[in-house]
Amino acid sequence: MTAKLNWTKEAFSREVVITSNGQTVGGMHRNLLERDVEASLNKTHIKFDVMGFLLHSVNIHDLGANNQIIGTITFRFGKRAELQLANGDRYTWKRHNILMRDWDMIREGATDAADREVVNYHLTRQFLSDHGDISVDTGVPQLDVVILTGLFVRNYFQRRRRAAA
Repeated sequence: MTAKLNWTKEAFSREVVITSNGQTVGGMHRNLLERDVEASLNKTHIKFDVMGFLLHSVNIHDLGANNQIIGTITFRFGKRAELQLANGDRYTWKRHNILMRDWDMIREGATDAADREVVNYHLTRQFLSDHGDISVDTGVPQLDVVILTGLFVRNYFQRRRRAAA
């Protein structure tokens, strides 16, 4: 079964708002001069704890379960990222083009043939604010964490690109 969400990030804002059928269901927030990001979707409330100096890794903390680490994100060369959840599930963040207008979270299977795209993101409009659609395969455990991670990684790479310019 597939579900649809929408996201919006206003220009110069550190906030992302996630909606479903016009109702706010979640969002992401980064404080000024901080790398860490707090995010929520439905009943999931997590923190992306960015660590490292040049090569970053990210611990994902469940703020609803005593700040327990539930996953990690490892960044790879060439704008690639991998999400490893505490339950053993692995997901790869993959962009479709250099402009990052389309990207996916792909659940890693035992073989390449068993890999499955579970979340697809599409940037629909970009001028003074970014607007996009999210298509979700609803049969995935910890789906809210996977959705939020896909948005976090894209925004992480966007910030790095702007800082390098």
